[in-house]
Amino acid sequence: MKNLLINPYNQAQEWCKEYFPDRSLGMMPVGGRCAAEYFIDLALRCEADTMLLLGPTYNEHLAEHLYEYQHGELALDYRRGGGHDTVSHLIEVYAKECENDCLILHGMLMPRVHTLDELMNSFVPCSDDGVDDGIYYYKDGKLLKSNIDFYLINSLESYFEVNFQVLNDDFYNLPGYSITDNIHTGTNVIIKEECQLNGALVLADNTLIERKSVIHDAIVGERSLVDKGCFVEHSIIFDRTYVAGKLEIKNKIVTPGRIIDPYSGGVLERNSFSYAFSPVQNRSAWILRLWEHFIALVLAVAGLIPYLLILPYYLGHKNSHWCWKLSMDRYPGYWGVLFFRRELVKSHPANEHYCFQMGEMYALQNTAEQRRIYDYYYHYHCSCFLVLQVVLRSLGKRGLATYVERKRS
Repeated sequence: MKNLLINPYNQAQEWCKEYFPDRSLGMMPVGGRCAAEYFIDLALRCEADTMLLLGPTYNEHLAEHLYEYQHGELALDYRRGGGHDTVSHLIEVYAKECENDCLILHGMLMPRVHTLDELMNSFVPCSDDGVDDGIYYYKDGKLLKSNIDFYLINSLESYFEVNFQVLNDDFYNLPGYSITDNIHTGTNVIIKEECQLNGALVLADNTLIERKSVIHDAIVGERSLVDKGCFVEHSIIFDRTYVAGKLEIKNKIVTPGRIIDPYSGGVLERNSFSYAFSPVQNRSAWILRLWEHFIALVLAVAGLIPYLLILPYYLGHKNSHWCWKLSMDRYPGYWGVLFFRRELVKSHPANEHYCFQMGEMYALQNTAEQRRIYDYYYHYHCSCFLVLQVVLRSLGKRGLATYVERKRS
């Protein structure tokens, strides 16, 4: 088999645009992996030379992912196009790419093909122009259709169900550095004490499961954080998502901004639940604010003379390495905290006036998604000890950083 042509948008698939406007079908996570990765697996299994993935719009993130996922001599091509209602029409438009030897996936399909021989033996003559969703083979001017089983994604509900069909199907390669009791665990996964993990699970790379969380039959995307006391069952948590503490998530899709019910189509926006337990509403909030002002006062007084001495140099060399190591850019913010114009530590993603951010205590620079997750975590767990920890570790992180580390960040 020479070529593989994938046309997932043979029908409108408006559900993807409505619920996940920043993603195309190829970028949708299925069983913890990008859907396009399964297409590449199929191309390699069928020994194809080229793979062409079509879409109504061009998604740059998908293009970058395909480039990073390049395998061997398989030539990957992703372009704007497709959407044709019949396979015959598709072949006419992409005659050059199909040539006379081409496997065609018409629709958003997840084929269950173990070997190339199994696939080739499943084809029978196609009696029409290829109207239905299915797997087709164009060879020497003849169109054939496969009778092999596949999972079909054509709605929000079917997308949700296919994820768990793939999760519980031994056929597919699921992500994970280790597999124990049908729990696929990636690298750098932290599971705190008193957690209960049951059923088929995918815990992708760099995820954190906080204390007393219960997760059953679920998929947790990479760089996600499930806060303490959560109950998650038969649900999908997208990459880079924060799940607030003590939430019960059952039969849901959780994205960085929404909780989606795949059966009713209902959507709960994050703004409706994110700040339900804001520390500002807590009776001890005034103690926390007083503590922040005390730390800001200590930093302002202790740094006043060094700041005034270095100020002439700083005004002309604001981007110098040593000014950055000494956190000279932060000093005016300490007085801003004392005059109620800033927060010492950013308490939630909506705040833009702050001196320190929780993510700085772990890395010199984080992605926007990772910073947002740390902000949500701090929002729910801020304490006097955590404020002090963020300030000291952030100052130390910069102060001990080398010039090379700063450039890398």
